[in-house]
Amino acid sequence: MDAPPPSEAASATPAEISLCLELARAFQAYGIPAHRFEDALARVSARLGLDGQYFALPTAFFASLSQGGQHWTFIQRSAAGDTNLEKLSDLQDTTDALIEGRLTAPAARDRVREILAAPDRWGPLLTVLCFGLGSAPAAMFFGGGWREMVLTAVLGALVGVTAVLLGRETGLARLVYPVSGTLVGFLSLAAAYRFPHVSPQVLTLAGLIVLLPGLRLVVSMNELATGNLVAGTARLVDTAMIFLSLGFGVALGQRLASPLLDQALRGTPLLLPAWTTLPTLLLAAAAFVVIFKARPSDLPWIFAACTLAFYGTRQGAVLLGPQFGVGLGAFALGLGSNLYTRIKRRPSVVTLLPGLMVLVPGGLSFKGLEFIIQKQLVVGLDTAFQAVFVAIALLTGLLLAHAAVQPRTAL
Repeated sequence: MDAPPPSEAASATPAEISLCLELARAFQAYGIPAHRFEDALARVSARLGLDGQYFALPTAFFASLSQGGQHWTFIQRSAAGDTNLEKLSDLQDTTDALIEGRLTAPAARDRVREILAAPDRWGPLLTVLCFGLGSAPAAMFFGGGWREMVLTAVLGALVGVTAVLLGRETGLARLVYPVSGTLVGFLSLAAAYRFPHVSPQVLTLAGLIVLLPGLRLVVSMNELATGNLVAGTARLVDTAMIFLSLGFGVALGQRLASPLLDQALRGTPLLLPAWTTLPTLLLAAAAFVVIFKARPSDLPWIFAACTLAFYGTRQGAVLLGPQFGVGLGAFALGLGSNLYTRIKRRPSVVTLLPGLMVLVPGGLSFKGLEFIIQKQLVVGLDTAFQAVFVAIALLTGLLLAHAAVQPRTAL
């Protein structure tokens, strides 16, 4: 869902202030972290001759602006929109051009409105297909074989259908998580019961990988680490609610398939040979281009980011162990993303988000929640604690990468 159109009230304010508010609504729609949101808008305000103070939350923002002795205060509530890397890149181009004086305020306002009104590049049918293609590689990352990949592609496509159909209605959007969890939880056991050498755990985690809020978890911890405590806490609670919704759905689906449980759990996956890793990463990168609505020209960079994250984590696990290895992979991914920002002048999230899909501890967190729901409290809490530890290592790697190579763009 794109950002809402500018309100009529905003048209009564000076053009510079209206532009700041429109940019703020656009940033809010595409999930800019609080510290980047506030910093970018402060720079835009200074360029326009305004004294601006901003306070960002995941679903709202406050703006206090002054010019020539006059003061304006705004409170704007807005729902988070879909991830759209292409529009985010266009917004960065516009913001940077405005800050550097290459674009006037009226031209920038018109450009922002054009960006938000433009239709999405990828249609719903291709999006559903890529939900399946993007979920299939995760089966291999979780230790599955070709059977898990094929079955996960089907489950991922079904999750995509659910997300497209329910996501169209604001009141039904939150049902995507429990409905998808129920569907995948039931069908994973049914598939493992029907086909030998299939792991239902791998099918469940991989089938829901695109919905797991690993990125929100990392962003929330990043906001907490940068002192944005209110925004970070709110986003962290929202992440926890998504995990609970998915966990409830999976538990309900497995309850419905409980007669199949004993035989379904006997399956063990047959691993794929090592040469299949790079083609699988390329498949994942191509799917992420569509799922996250990036530009086709971003595919080589996204593939490079996924490859860097995957092999960086593997090498880190060899040198430092699995928990600290994720931190090394995140450091490599962060360095690569910041270099991409310097070279292409695009938001680092264009490569960072797909790479995080390989790194994020969402699967581990969700597995811990599943153990807790099954009343295996000790194992579940231990797994959840490991996930938090991995998230901290991941965040530390990203922060070190940002300190080593700082991006030169606004977003």
